[in-house]
Amino acid sequence: MTKPVAIPTDAERATVDYLTAALATRGQNVTCGVNEPTPWADATKPHVQVMSDGTPSATYPMTAAVTIRLTAWATGTTAAKSLAGLAQGIMLAHPGGGGIQSVNFLTGMQPTKDADTGAQLATATVRVNTSYSEA
Repeated sequence: MTKPVAIPTDAERATVDYLTAALATRGQNVTCGVNEPTPWADATKPHVQVMSDGTPSATYPMTAAVTIRLTAWATGTTAAKSLAGLAQGIMLAHPGGGGIQSVNFLTGMQPTKDADTGAQLATATVRVNTSYSEA
């Protein structure tokens, strides 16, 4: 008996694609991606950085539970927390599709400041449950 070759969904890419569209639909003039915005300055648009913090569990070949960190970059603490909270809320309301089966809450807001750029940051995490495709 041969097992299928299962390719996991790229949870970062699926999250960026979904958040980019959902934030724009909500009238947010922000950028979204896996990289930090460079160069950051006070005039830079707010940004949501999407990063995978690993996959603590998976069930071959059906699903993987990926920890996704959502970090908002903004010029003020309140703006950063608001944007990170909106991004987390949008992900928690994900209807499924695009390789994402469901999304669960992991951690709440953690504000900080980037010492190098002066940007105010706020981070929250979600568990993105993704599907596999057969190669």
